[in-house]
Amino acid sequence: MISCLRTFGVLALWFGCVLSSPASFGHSPVDFLEVIRVKPAQVIEHGVETKSRFDSAKKESKLEGPAYFSRGVGAMKRAVKSPRAYMNWFAIKNPTQQPKRQVDVLDMVRGGNRKQLQIGSAAFLISPSQQLTSGTPDEIPEGLDIYKAYEIHDGSSVDLTLDIDSSLGNGTVSVGKPIYLCMSSEEWHHDETFGVTHPNDCFVVYEIEEQAAVSTFNTIDQFGINELKGSSLRWICVRAAFLRDKSK
Repeated sequence: MISCLRTFGVLALWFGCVLSSPASFGHSPVDFLEVIRVKPAQVIEHGVETKSRFDSAKKESKLEGPAYFSRGVGAMKRAVKSPRAYMNWFAIKNPTQQPKRQVDVLDMVRGGNRKQLQIGSAAFLISPSQQLTSGTPDEIPEGLDIYKAYEIHDGSSVDLTLDIDSSLGNGTVSVGKPIYLCMSSEEWHHDETFGVTHPNDCFVVYEIEEQAAVSTFNTIDQFGINELKGSSLRWICVRAAFLRDKSK
């Protein structure tokens, strides 16, 4: 337990020193993330303040979770860039109702001819985490921000078969429609300010054919240590470039 608390102290120091620093990283350290449905041993209920590029001011976000867990994977003949990139997804229980807006986003799945998306309110806050095994956990990759996942309302299926090197091994998955756009967000948690390092890098989350992904593991994030039980691989996050907000 003492070693776990020491690890949490190191993580808190990392969040305070790195994420609150001025933007200095050009790109996200991951191209693809798998998203696994999880059940936490301890459900976290916590409030933070957040502000993404779609917010005019800080907004309180009441969080519950983790509901999902992500890790970096390889896909589209690209090797995994950061195999130690982990993220915990927390449901936003008091989402601010946002007007639907049109944005242009370029990602590797839809390509340059299908850039427009219509998005609505934020459904999840996604926080960097570390997976606990034996010894000291690997550092969180530099440039991995906190994100808010906004619902996509007009996504049509891309009907694509994707090569993927995931936690389940090498294989292919059928990619469906885009369901969330993950935008980096500032966050204020107690006395800490977590900044944005790459404001124009984002992720488009796509549905994939659901696969069983049963496992139990421990993670640590800004809210502490938790045991997560995975059940199914549900989605894949694809790194993208935010081009413009056409609603402005």
